[in-house]
Amino acid sequence: MKSWFRFASFIFVLLIASTSSADGTSKVPSEVLEFKHKIDQLLSHSCLRKKEFGALIYSLDRKETLYSRNSERLLIPASNLKLVTTALALKELGPDFRFETNLYSDGKIEGDHLIGDLYIKGFGDPKLVTEQMWLLANQLKNVPIRKITGNIIADDSYFDRQRRVKTWKSNPGAQAYNAPLGALSFNFNTVTAFIQPGKKAGDKPVVMVEPETRYIRLSNVASTIGKNEKAELWVNRVDQKSHDQVTVSGTIRENQKRATYYLNITDPTNYAVNVFKEYLERAGVEVTGNTQNGTVPPKAKRLVRHESEPIALALRGLNKFSNNFVAEQILKTLAAKRFGPPGTTENGLKFLRDYMQSIGVSSNEYKIVDASGLSKQNRLSPAHLVAVLKDMHSDLSVYPEFVSALGIMGLDGNVKNRMRGIKEAQKARVKTGTLNRVNSLSGYFQSQDGEQFAFSILMNELKCSHSQARGIQDKIIHQGLKFKRLKNSIEGEPR
Repeated sequence: MKSWFRFASFIFVLLIASTSSADGTSKVPSEVLEFKHKIDQLLSHSCLRKKEFGALIYSLDRKETLYSRNSERLLIPASNLKLVTTALALKELGPDFRFETNLYSDGKIEGDHLIGDLYIKGFGDPKLVTEQMWLLANQLKNVPIRKITGNIIADDSYFDRQRRVKTWKSNPGAQAYNAPLGALSFNFNTVTAFIQPGKKAGDKPVVMVEPETRYIRLSNVASTIGKNEKAELWVNRVDQKSHDQVTVSGTIRENQKRATYYLNITDPTNYAVNVFKEYLERAGVEVTGNTQNGTVPPKAKRLVRHESEPIALALRGLNKFSNNFVAEQILKTLAAKRFGPPGTTENGLKFLRDYMQSIGVSSNEYKIVDASGLSKQNRLSPAHLVAVLKDMHSDLSVYPEFVSALGIMGLDGNVKNRMRGIKEAQKARVKTGTLNRVNSLSGYFQSQDGEQFAFSILMNELKCSHSQARGIQDKIIHQGLKFKRLKNSIEGEPR
């Protein structure tokens, strides 16, 4: 009876909406009303019974709202906040901006020997990874330098020494998503542990740690057990001041597949400089001294200027895989560029507020405390995020890089396995966001007749699993992809 009554009510509303007003103009087109009804039904799911959600779908072609529900409500955006960071980075730094990592010395070069110390100074590169560090070592070798009679000194003064955002948990674990920050950082300030069972029960598992460096030491007290026994493996990282220790304990079944664990490190500068010294040695450059921390002397000369890939490529990793470390490194870089070094999170947030003000959002309308969305203190509305999406869409100098940094539904990044099998899914470019009881999705999609939309769906206080919340979001986007204007509703209107 209830379902019949809802259907009859919907038909009645459609009939009323399709009639003409006294001046002859049409009211809400029937296909728009039908779309709104379908989205309302999806958002009536018990998963959202706490009513802490908001959604906004805006036509970029018509400059009008297609759907709005609690769109002004302040909610926890989770990693959808990275859209704001990405927008500011592209507008202020430009798509081709490149981070530097430079080598200096105040010593003298005699033949292919450097008599004196070598300084490595970082300028915030969030993607100084294994390949780039190898290239940096070989660039010095090709100066040519074959021997360094001195120390390798790390300079991380381009950023402050605040390793984590103050609003994050005070006692973070070893999870990779919670990696510390630093102007001189390596491999996202993480290590990877690969673990596979031993050849037979009773053997220790085989553990490989990447990168292989003296800064990381291994304690493996785990054991391999029989195929049918219950296994429980613990992998952790322990701060030992001068180095980090990866600990492996517990049990692994002899028929288990190789497992991969990602762990953060504790001291970015010490990690990076030790790896760099080892890479120099592997490249054939002898180093007689040790590693230290310090600052480049004023009279030192630059020997090597190493540039990163364009920031547009780094932003793909930031958004497609929601990398918190990259977001926070970029924010501190923006701060150093605008206010001078050392770059700080606080100054970066000032810059973010200036950007929000520039698109018509005043600072008393929202709360942003980090660049990545990891903090639950952040508050944005769907309308705020759509304002960012609209601003980027209107700026051709950065829009191509902005949209290409988003996940392609059903194809890559964190949304590779979402909406699989839906033919038009790749016409949705999105940014995900997930925290405990929080799930969000914002981005762009193109409807069946080619109309382009910006949207934001923020869900808080979830009363269901994240997979169920994602299912609701996917169904909303699917309805958007199928949406089509009827001819009589667009007649005479410019597109």
